[in-house]
Order: sequence, then C-alpha cells, then structure tokens
Amino acid sequence: MTSSVAADPLPATPLEFQHEALELWVMRVADVDPAQLDPSVLDRNERLRAARLARPDDRLSYLAAHILLRQLVGAWLDLPPQNVAFLRELCPRCGAPHGRPALDSPSEPLHFSLSRSAGLVLIGIAPTPIGVDVEIVPPPETIAEVSELLHPIERKEILSAGSSRRAHVFTTIWARKEAYLKGIGIGITADLAADCLGAAEQATTLPGWTVISLPIAAGYAAAVAIAQAPNHNKGPAREHLRLQGTHDVILPNRRQR
Repeated sequence: MTSSVAADPLPATPLEFQHEALELWVMRVADVDPAQLDPSVLDRNERLRAARLARPDDRLSYLAAHILLRQLVGAWLDLPPQNVAFLRELCPRCGAPHGRPALDSPSEPLHFSLSRSAGLVLIGIAPTPIGVDVEIVPPPETIAEVSELLHPIERKEILSAGSSRRAHVFTTIWARKEAYLKGIGIGITADLAADCLGAAEQATTLPGWTVISLPIAAGYAAAVAIAQAPNHNKGPAREHLRLQGTHDVILPNRRQR
C-alpha cells in the first residue's frame, strides 16, 4: 500500500526507492506555516512533551514532526491523524516500556520511525521494523569526543579520512548507527562499539537488517535501517533497496518569504 497524505498536508518531500513497500519522507521545518499546525491531533503525552520545550524553534520542530507522522500513518490506515494511537514496545534489552514507538493494535503490519535534527525531519514507514536518523554535521570537538566510543573499524575510518571529509564521514557513520539502534529498539544507550556500520558503502547488511545511507540536504547525513521480512522473497532485499539517485535531495521552497 502507498499512502497519500490527508487534506492540508505538511510540506514533506518523498525520497524515491526501488521498493514500493518502503516510504521515506523529508521535511524542512522552515517551510512549515505555523498556522498549519493543529496540536489537537496529538495525544496528551505529545502535547505535554511539546509544552516542556523551552525554545520556540524546538517546539515548532516537534509539533511539525509529530503532526506529519500522524498524517502519514493515518493515510496508510485510512484514519484521521487524531485517531492514530501509539505506544512504546518493550525494550529488548531490559524489558521496560521504552523500546520502539509502535501502533497500538494495528490493523495491518506497519512500522515507522521519526528523526529530526536542526530543522530537518525524516520519517520512514515500512511493513517491517525500521529506524531512520538524520544528523547535522557536528562541531569538531563533538566528533573527537564521540569517535572514541565507536567501533575500532569506524574510528579508523574517521581518522583516515582527509580533514575535508572527516566531519562528513563521522556524521554518516553516526546516522547509520543510530538508525540501526533505533530499528532494533535499543537506541543510543547501547554499546556504540558493539556493531560496525561504517560509512564506506551505501548499504551494509547486518543479521536480519539492511542499513543504507540516504541523500539529504547539504550539511547533514541520514540513513535508514530496515528489517528483513520473515519471507525474504517479500522483504526488502539489499539489491532492491537502492536509491533512484545518489545526489543531495533538493528540497523545494514551499513558503513565500
């Protein structure tokens, strides 16, 4: 099934894949008219979390991302955005209810993931578990500090990159790693050195998972991790998970300034 967003959709751009069961959407928060944002479609927990955000830009980004998620998932399920019910799965490591966000009593197999960073929002929807991540390139001190926590092969890859590419290589590795850890439901509380994602190849296959770097706006890196279906003939095999293009996504300016 391919979704179509409900009336008055937020200005998101789809990323085209050669796999019809996977949807990826990217949105620039600067293109969102705040008048489009109706917090009443969110549940109580989402509204409370938005209210706790002190910075107006953070609050706007959160509202836009979570309303868009409800629009997209609601379109898949033929439900109004406010009728989509979410829950948290159990963490596979500790059993507490802070694992992957999921649908409450879904009518069909449907999984989703959301990420936002410095004004960009990335959402993935698929029939199997999925994780997405988008990251703005961080400052050099963050790269130096966090690189020490990564897999030895990843650390070597970052150090061997030229000074002009080191920040991009680090951010690509970080986005791929976080997408995978979100996909398996653990998140970045896990041992960051346990799995090697790397940045050298567009696609990396881990047991039961495929991780792909995504083209995204300049100054950012992004990735998607998607689980193989039990029947691999129907699942997102690596050779089918190829982007239609390899260049940065050109996000249209949706608002008149």
